[in-house]
Amino acid sequence: MIPEISVDFFLEKILPPLPSSLIDKIDSVLKSLESQDAINVKQNRWTAFSVDPAVTAGHSNVYGREPVVFQPLATIFEQVVAAAKQIDGALQQTFGLFVTGTTPIYSDRGAGDSRPDGFNRLLVSPESKNDCVYDIANPYQFKLGNSVGKIKDDVGKLIYDMTQILSLDPCRRFTFGTTIEDCSTRLWFLSHATLLKTKPFDFMRLVHLFLSLAFATPTKMGWDPTITFDHMSNANRRQYKIEVNGKSYTTLQILSDIAADSPLGRATRVWKVEDDDEGNFHVLKDVWLDHSRTEEHLIREEILKAVEGLEDGKRFAEQLKKYMLTPIAYGKVRVDGLPDDTTDVMLAGYLPVEDEMVPLKPPVTVPSRNTRQSTGMSLPSDRDAISSPGVKADESVEPSSEMPLPRRAFLDGPLKEGGNMLRHHRRYHYRVVFKEYATTLYEEKSCDNIFHAIADVVKALWIIHKAGWVHRDISGGNVYWYQKEQVGLIGDFEYARAITGGAHHDVRTGTPFFMAAETLAQMYQFDDEQLSDTDEEDSPPDFGDTWAHKQPVWDPIAPAQVSGNTVAFYHNPLHDLESVWWIIIYLFFFNDDEGSHSDDSDARQCQMERLFNGELENLARFMFLKEPDGLDKARRYLSDSFESAFDLLDKLRKILKSAYRKFESTKTFPNKINNPHFFIHKKLLKVVLENSVYIQPLSKITLVPVKTSSKRKGDTQQDDERSSKRSRYAFPHVTYLVLHLADPHNRDCSVSRHPAMQVGSDLVVPIIVHGTARLHVVEG
Repeated sequence: MIPEISVDFFLEKILPPLPSSLIDKIDSVLKSLESQDAINVKQNRWTAFSVDPAVTAGHSNVYGREPVVFQPLATIFEQVVAAAKQIDGALQQTFGLFVTGTTPIYSDRGAGDSRPDGFNRLLVSPESKNDCVYDIANPYQFKLGNSVGKIKDDVGKLIYDMTQILSLDPCRRFTFGTTIEDCSTRLWFLSHATLLKTKPFDFMRLVHLFLSLAFATPTKMGWDPTITFDHMSNANRRQYKIEVNGKSYTTLQILSDIAADSPLGRATRVWKVEDDDEGNFHVLKDVWLDHSRTEEHLIREEILKAVEGLEDGKRFAEQLKKYMLTPIAYGKVRVDGLPDDTTDVMLAGYLPVEDEMVPLKPPVTVPSRNTRQSTGMSLPSDRDAISSPGVKADESVEPSSEMPLPRRAFLDGPLKEGGNMLRHHRRYHYRVVFKEYATTLYEEKSCDNIFHAIADVVKALWIIHKAGWVHRDISGGNVYWYQKEQVGLIGDFEYARAITGGAHHDVRTGTPFFMAAETLAQMYQFDDEQLSDTDEEDSPPDFGDTWAHKQPVWDPIAPAQVSGNTVAFYHNPLHDLESVWWIIIYLFFFNDDEGSHSDDSDARQCQMERLFNGELENLARFMFLKEPDGLDKARRYLSDSFESAFDLLDKLRKILKSAYRKFESTKTFPNKINNPHFFIHKKLLKVVLENSVYIQPLSKITLVPVKTSSKRKGDTQQDDERSSKRSRYAFPHVTYLVLHLADPHNRDCSVSRHPAMQVGSDLVVPIIVHGTARLHVVEG
């Protein structure tokens, strides 16, 4: 559900303000339009529309001819502009209205499949193409009738058009949109926090709208004045000038923009940049953070402060800094002198209320095949969502307030419990520049460098965990190899937090490819494990002075009991360390040895799709960690030169599994960071650093990306994420067991799920039902 607000509030508070000379002059503009015969006073309609569009549709075959029928709107727009200039001749028009219909909108990826019926466009633009995403705003979608089917089709297309603008143009903070069905008009607004619309109104009231748009500054139309297009590089890349806290940087290469696929969310973009003053290369991150989130450079400072509080903390803090990205410029983005904010700045402080919510349904439009985005507001975790069957276009029923919304559009924003109301997430715009231009482990191809980086990150996590913090988003994209200093680095502390006591459940965060199996399931999975003798690891000796230190001194943290015997699930240090293990798995599955390729690419592909499909309920990952069979089978279809990697990964797996089992052996374990079973870092490091029998055969290997059967789009590591997140399950047939509780309100009637077990080639999830239930089987 989304907010449906009054037209007056939208015109007065959200649209660009009228020029000062036109305030309280709308009536004068209307009189001028009447004198120009632009308005037929007797019939109270625009002269250009002698009959309503729906009537036009009834007189002739106009299927698909909406742009022809609504073409007069462009003329009306210019008539409104002319009438305004009669009042104030000094007014400078900045935007025009163009009704184009089937014209594709261009971007640096070529002609897209976003084809709005019309749009407002900057009249003065540095772009070489007229109809490109970088200089259009407020897309329009038209329909000659106003049946439910037509409204759904209009709105589904408009949301897609607006999404394209925010996703493809890094200079945008928000955008407007307009739908017109017959004479019924709605105005739309989309930012990284909110999608909202107005109540319908007659398009005779377009005068105020056209005046606001025609003379608006680009900033008021959603452009960000602190990032501007500069030039096209020799490699045909768009280069931007970006301001960060008073310093200027020029982008050289986009490193990551996966999150920008979804405008409703953080929309994180990362560039390699050049300092305009000194000429040094750095990394710049641009992100829209939830209003309750702390800025990343401040989180880093908090972690270091916590480390300094340990015994010998000064030394450990200096050591940790060697393994962390170094912020050199940072701050909230300011627009017109104010910190940019999706509520106070963009919506004049408006916050949605429940009474203003109206439902939206999945659209009838089909996901694009030749652009990065799926229909509407796809997330990185959106696996080629297919829209649900729509209503027929000729369905003649009364208009409805139910509007279509792309499926999974709001995965980044929690929904209201018991319904599908979007919880408004107020966000602010933040940028940070890091000193080190380092290579992510996605991109690093030297196995020697990769394991060096892995070891350094485990050392960094040891210090972080000792200080009472967890990272919560360890992935191949935020672990780096810094060639200049020959050191591994850890970054992206946006989700890091201090472990505290109290009864709470963690919010699931992180990158699904690398999330711990328990984090994906949001439940403890090793509490019933019986560890065999062969699984028990010998306790390795302590490291030297570098790592020896006493336990930190602090007050015990209260047990995390929620109710009864239920223990709240929370992210702990083992989950961070398991993510490191998944990084290694990922790198060996998605790469070949340059000199020795896999003999069974189909088997590799099948397992890749099982383990790295991006699904948040991926049971195969738990089984792969729990049992040795997965690694044993991988030996058959991965490169022969990776043989020693399987022995190394299996030893790491056993250490992790043993730690999980020991930690979860009691049902009432306390939620505290200094649990001794968390600190297996030394054991892991011993395997990586001291077992030359594993590392030496791998150290000389150069990795090359493998080709998968999934369709790829974009840059290398982003392609792997996108394609894997769209992949199918390895099992071609699925049977769903649906339990219908006889009395769901009866406290004695409940369902509990237990960890998956492997039976033959199937994954089985034991479900215990307390009370009476009917079983319904659905074949898929």
